[in-house]
Amino acid sequence: MTLDQLRMLVKISETGSVLAAAEALFRTQPTVSVAIKKLEDELGVLLLSRDGYRASLTPEGKMLCQKAKAILQQSEGFEALAHHLAIGNEPELSIAIEASCPMPLILKIMRQSEQAFPHTDFSLMVENLWGAMERVQEGDAELAICPWLEEDLTVESFPFVRSRLLTVAAPDFAPAVGMKQLELSDLQNAAQIVVKDSSHRPRSESYGVLFQGRHWLVNDHFTKKEILLAGMGWGRLHRHLIEQELSDGRLVPLNIRNYPVTLDIEMRVVRKQSSTHGPVAEILWNNFKAFSEV
Repeated sequence: MTLDQLRMLVKISETGSVLAAAEALFRTQPTVSVAIKKLEDELGVLLLSRDGYRASLTPEGKMLCQKAKAILQQSEGFEALAHHLAIGNEPELSIAIEASCPMPLILKIMRQSEQAFPHTDFSLMVENLWGAMERVQEGDAELAICPWLEEDLTVESFPFVRSRLLTVAAPDFAPAVGMKQLELSDLQNAAQIVVKDSSHRPRSESYGVLFQGRHWLVNDHFTKKEILLAGMGWGRLHRHLIEQELSDGRLVPLNIRNYPVTLDIEMRVVRKQSSTHGPVAEILWNNFKAFSEV
């Protein structure tokens, strides 16, 4: 049994005759007839009914024709994947994304690559704070989209978007009720909700963490938001993550003396410096860059 024989069987089904199938396949009628007869002999099943003016598929032939279509579709996928790999495209591409980055925007841009390279599997690694940068530095990810917290000459990068962190709490957060401005001392017994860094190297930078106060450590920004909404603490969150809660008043900005209640962060697309990058990674890099330059 060959793929060519299966194509002939399917084409007979589609065109309604051996002659029409032969013409569609640029073969002679005897060539197609002989190929189908050999397939019948090999399978031990009559595929064509030759009693009428035109040969037509038998019930068994129709059933096997459906299987033939599936086999041919798998064969085409196999050939497409082989071509994809033969020209150097990556079979898998890992991207590290810091959890506070605007995911809908990132996926909108990545959709172009998904459509252009359907045979590349994309692996998204969601990290916190320094974790996404570390995944690139350690070679676990080709690209990272993360806050740019300090200059790093081991990577190359370009600005993607800017994000603003706001210090917020629920309206019934006890220390803030009735207070136009808080002192840091007002918050010493209140829990500051802090997202835990997912990198493996401890950092000395705190970025607004009050070490003299109480802390709740969480693994993601969405858990942090839920705790704040419950009125059980205070903390900074990216504005794009809480637009709706700010609009309907479920979260309110805090005013704290001698504390930076807002912080502007630049998100960058990052990859390892002086490394060889595959075609898919290069195109994805350029797609993000094209967006940032608009």
